[in-house]
Amino acid sequence: MIRRAIILRPFIEQLVLKHRQQWEQDNRSKRTGNLRKSAREPRICLEENQFTVNNWVVLEHLAKLLGFYEDAVKTLEGDGQQRRRKRGWVGSYGNAREVIQGFEFLLEVLEDYKQLASEIPDAEHFRINVNLGWEKLNKYYSRLDETPIYYTALALHPAFRWGYFENEWKD
Repeated sequence: MIRRAIILRPFIEQLVLKHRQQWEQDNRSKRTGNLRKSAREPRICLEENQFTVNNWVVLEHLAKLLGFYEDAVKTLEGDGQQRRRKRGWVGSYGNAREVIQGFEFLLEVLEDYKQLASEIPDAEHFRINVNLGWEKLNKYYSRLDETPIYYTALALHPAFRWGYFENEWKD
């Protein structure tokens, strides 16, 4: 929905402008040409309900951030190709070895967005939500220790072995 709003931004702004013009036309006095005092401005036309340039910038960053989450989730869900498994099971699955990499990828992305959020003007909500997202993701990442299958799957994969842990977890 955010991506759709960004795509439709010029049309949304045009819609608000046309709505305001129509409201002003309908509520002008025919004698004086001034707006009637009893006329109530519709909510869509109120300034506090309008998106500022900074709001659109925040939305663009949020859409990009959520795109990273979408990619990680789709990777962990599997490729969507139905395959016949043992015992007649049919399905498509993600790999357990990708869970750790997915968590680490998203934590790195959120670290980058923490720094970026401090540079965006009027982005207090964005900053707060990035920090809360990082805290929640880190909470679940730290709970991976309770299930060693994720580490085992990564260590047993021929492309990674122990080298992944040695390279990524140097400290």
